[in-house]
Amino acid sequence: METKVDDACELKHHTGSLLSADADKQTLEDGLKINDSFNNNFIVENSENKNETETSKSIEPQVNNESRDEGKKGILTQEELDAEHKKYEDEFVVYIENYQFPEDISKNGKRKLIKNLRYEFFRPFKRLAHRVRAKRKKAEGEGKSEPSRKRCKTYSLKDSQNKLRIAIDCSYDDLMLDKDITKLSSQVQRCYSINRHKENPLQLHVTQMGGKLLNRMEKHMDGFTNWDIHIKRESLIELFKPEDVVYLCAESENLLTDFDADKVYAIGGFVDHNSHKGLSYQRAVAAGFGHARLPIDSFFTLSTRKVLTVCHVFEIISMFCVSKDWKVAIEIQFLKKKV
Repeated sequence: METKVDDACELKHHTGSLLSADADKQTLEDGLKINDSFNNNFIVENSENKNETETSKSIEPQVNNESRDEGKKGILTQEELDAEHKKYEDEFVVYIENYQFPEDISKNGKRKLIKNLRYEFFRPFKRLAHRVRAKRKKAEGEGKSEPSRKRCKTYSLKDSQNKLRIAIDCSYDDLMLDKDITKLSSQVQRCYSINRHKENPLQLHVTQMGGKLLNRMEKHMDGFTNWDIHIKRESLIELFKPEDVVYLCAESENLLTDFDADKVYAIGGFVDHNSHKGLSYQRAVAAGFGHARLPIDSFFTLSTRKVLTVCHVFEIISMFCVSKDWKVAIEIQFLKKKV
């Protein structure tokens, strides 16, 4: 009896081992199938990703790394800078040829897109050119009397001895195209840059900031709300008394000879390409503001209208506050382009 029981147990044990081995084998085969399936999918996915990466690489801007070594080489010569620009031009042509434009894009839309792509593509070169110019200027010993950028940051409106108020009136938002809004935002930025580099900056105000101009600056000029200028949503007439405002406009019969510290001198924040002639003057008269024109025609005979950009007017005023000479201030800013 014991032998039969032992044989039965041994048979059961042997059968169980075989069943266990068969189960393990089946599990292993299933695991290998799953693993093979995973590997095949992984290889396919990686192959697709690799193809996508190679495709995306073929249309990405090719940044020239040689420009990054510019600091090690010293100051690039003009010939080297021109050669670098030629490389960017050639690479941009290849970039555009491989770029995948939308099928339904219009001819005008494609032209605008290429313009934006070119701007982004050439940004590293522009930074390189700026560094080269700065190094050349430093090497030639120019601008030694100018304060350093770090020191400029300490010149605040609050501490400035110059209390003359200049306001850029941005109430023309609805009369400008998007491209003109872009130009105006750049001009406002330029005015801020000029002002912050002065030892005694002017009290710069930007009034009625809103609409398309505000959207443009919020989107493309990060941190502009931290600029050390007075940015206001209110209009010029809401912020200042009409009798305290002198609007600068080319059509005025009043010639500006000097500045009154008690007045606010307004510049029309308007880019119109002469399509709204005399509008600033008309608005100034209607609002009861005083008005005057810069004494440009007292020193120069112009072949065009005496209408300047916002930043040109601001820079002339800024220069006059230092030199106290209209001819010097106007001549420097004109660079004889309009004479």
